[in-house]
Amino acid sequence: MIISVCPPHAATAVAEKVLTCSFKGVYADVNAISPERVKGIGQIMNDAGVEFVDGGIIGGPAWKPDTTWLYLAGQNAEQVAECFSGGPLAVEIIGKEIGKASALKICFAANTKGTTALLCAIVAAAEKMGVRNELEKQWSRYDPDFAPATLARISRVTAKAWRFSGEMEEIALTLEAAGLPGNFHLAAADIYQRITKFKDAAQTPPVEDVLDALLNPEKSQER
Repeated sequence: MIISVCPPHAATAVAEKVLTCSFKGVYADVNAISPERVKGIGQIMNDAGVEFVDGGIIGGPAWKPDTTWLYLAGQNAEQVAECFSGGPLAVEIIGKEIGKASALKICFAANTKGTTALLCAIVAAAEKMGVRNELEKQWSRYDPDFAPATLARISRVTAKAWRFSGEMEEIALTLEAAGLPGNFHLAAADIYQRITKFKDAAQTPPVEDVLDALLNPEKSQER
């Protein structure tokens, strides 16, 4: 059994590389990719005689029970689920149709990671127009914790922005396939691309540095 967990852009290449090794068994793709892409990978796997399982992970590293979920779909989903029966990762099988697990993951991430990108853009715009303090003050009138939590969220996301950029593109493809506009998440991909320079930072950058990178993308390109 092989369980593929990699950045979205590499999912197809990893699957093709596995096939060059004459692998025969169960291959579970649990990457954050669109249902269309996962169906394509499943097809090339099935054509090569490999049993394919579709998966999607929601949550961070599974250090504690009931904090991270692995959703699975496919004929052999139970075999993959058994691998995690004794650990903290919660597993749910949601059917045999390839694409369902990826669809759930993508729809969930469209909200969580898409909203973070939107907040990055909002705060950067407020900074550019000189109304950031006033915006944070107004936010605090509704919820005293919202402004500081948002600024911390913007700083923290820099560590994963390099990976989230590709995920936003997968979300856009998924929405378009469903007959909905994907432009918002293409813009979110651009937002994350602008702050990828913080990937290997020794510590979480100050929010001011993140806003500068968002407002001056040419600096990131120079690096």
